Amino acid sequence: MGVAAGGRATSVDAILAATRRVIAERGPERFTMSAVAAAAGVSRPTLYRWFPSKDDLLAAVTLYEEELYTTRLEAAVAAQTGRARRLDAALRCLVTYLDGLMGPDPIGADPAFALQSLGAALAPQSAAFARIVGDALDAVPAVRLGHLAAEEAAELFLRVAYSHFLFPHPDPEALLANLRSLAGMSTRAITSAAG
Repeated sequence: MGVAAGGRATSVDAILAATRRVIAERGPERFTMSAVAAAAGVSRPTLYRWFPSKDDLLAAVTLYEEELYTTRLEAAVAAQTGRARRLDAALRCLVTYLDGLMGPDPIGADPAFALQSLGAALAPQSAAFARIVGDALDAVPAVRLGHLAAEEAAELFLRVAYSHFLFPHPDPEALLANLRSLAGMSTRAITSAAG
């Protein structure tokens, strides 16, 4: 939603962030517009002015999450130089984004909705990952050897990260290490990418 419209952006962003929290707590079928308004700190008329129905709000949350993912990934990658650093930053961003997405129990409130949301997000998130990371994916062994296209490698990274989202490891660094290994990043490359 961005920052272009001042107060509008603040209210809309607060509503969308609150909607994510309320859905995580209650599930998409049991969340109420009143609960979203209260969580966002806005009045119900303000909420209904921007989002006349739950369907409108859910559609906006989907777009908001895509924008949030893309913005975070672009910022993480843009701050790096060199392919290894860009790829490592993208993998770390992927892990931290998913860890922060829905809290400690990502599928507890509504498993069907969580799975449906991940399924719907896979293609756009994979495409964004491939586009933003760009030629850094060429360093992935399966891509370099011609066994996978860069877009397929991006999807594979997302699928592995999604598995962590559904069945979390107590240490997110373990997922990052697995993703780095899948990317063919040696310990030396990881050290230089982090430094």
